[in-house]
Amino acid sequence: MTVLVFTAGILVSYPLVYRQLSMLNEQLAMLGQSLAVQAANNAVEPMFVGDDFVLQRLVKSMKEQPNVVSVLFINRDNNIIGTSSPRPPVDILTDELQSFEPGTIPDNNELQWFHAPVLFNDVVAGTVWIGLDKSSLLTNRRLVVSSAIVALTILMGGVMWLSIRLSHYLSQPINELIEAAKAINSGNYQYRITNSRSGEFAKVKEAFNNMAESLEQKLTLEKNISRFVSTQVAANYMNRNESELTLQGERVEASILFVDLVAYTQFSERYTPEIVAEVLNLYFSEFAAACHRFNGNVDKFIGDCAMLVFGCPASDDDHNRHALECALYIRDRICELNQQRKAIGAPWMDIRIGLAGGIVLAGLLGSPERLTYSVVGEAANLAARLCDRAPRGTILTDRTFLDSLAEQPNIKTYNTQRITVKGFSQPIDAMIVDQWAPTPLKHSP
Repeated sequence: MTVLVFTAGILVSYPLVYRQLSMLNEQLAMLGQSLAVQAANNAVEPMFVGDDFVLQRLVKSMKEQPNVVSVLFINRDNNIIGTSSPRPPVDILTDELQSFEPGTIPDNNELQWFHAPVLFNDVVAGTVWIGLDKSSLLTNRRLVVSSAIVALTILMGGVMWLSIRLSHYLSQPINELIEAAKAINSGNYQYRITNSRSGEFAKVKEAFNNMAESLEQKLTLEKNISRFVSTQVAANYMNRNESELTLQGERVEASILFVDLVAYTQFSERYTPEIVAEVLNLYFSEFAAACHRFNGNVDKFIGDCAMLVFGCPASDDDHNRHALECALYIRDRICELNQQRKAIGAPWMDIRIGLAGGIVLAGLLGSPERLTYSVVGEAANLAARLCDRAPRGTILTDRTFLDSLAEQPNIKTYNTQRITVKGFSQPIDAMIVDQWAPTPLKHSP
């Protein structure tokens, strides 16, 4: 914009300056020619009769005119009457002696010479020379040029100031939009653009703030959903459309862990519902934390029991190992927690754990109006039955699950027995896991 205005300013100012300078030159030329012609007319008679006295008076009278520096009268005999200095070169004086037309000759000493012939009946009696001082003309020229430069400079300064202001006005909302986008990208969905601009910027502000509000609502929805379903399940189904939410599950290999609170009925009769709810939330929080620690998924809470699944919906090649580690961790953690609560006289409850694994059907169960993610199959049923049969504070599993582990020599079990469980035609080789020292695996913190 500055370059365009600068170019336009030059194109506009150059003709004006040139015209002003031309007018000054024309004024000087008109003045010089008028004075020369006037002097030539007054010198006709004294020049023809050779009256030098009258010519001297004419010289004196002409020098009183403004800007007149020198006046010379030259007769046909090349006699010069007038000022002694300054004078044009002698060769120029003699060359113009026979001229019948007025003329002008520039001088290097800030003088402009004008000459006119002294004529009578087409007879040339001599020539008049008038020397005018051009210093005022040069001063006026410099004044015109400097004024044009100053005006152009002021114009350029004003344009640059306007450009900076306009650039700031245009760039500020863009910078605000960039900062807002960075804030949203970093997860700050509460960020809003608060400028009070109008026009297109107001529409951009409104559109961005609406987008940020929608993202914040989506994030809030995801957080709320994760309170009802696990993060893995929410992530697995959040971005699917309605046509992809089918009731058809998939067969996967997984490990199922049931952990039950022992003597819950007697506990709920002894304490108020508020205390019962508080204790349930405490233990369920411990179960959920342990499940996430070992890459598991909290399938559901059923009354006083929690169902934990390993191997789906996120695939896990070491699901059986993680499930056993989680069971041991829960057993030891609840034992430690109960010792702490006993010491302060707080209500506490024992647990029991059932653990099994195998092929299950995993997916959405329910109706089109209300769905829940879960697993069904023999492994889930067996884990539930083993949990019901497990002694207080122990982990009861079956031989098939232990055989599926890659590392078995360090597993210590006891009370191995064949038991009959509801829903299974054949007896189950069940055993209580005492301890296990496997090679450490990295798992979720």
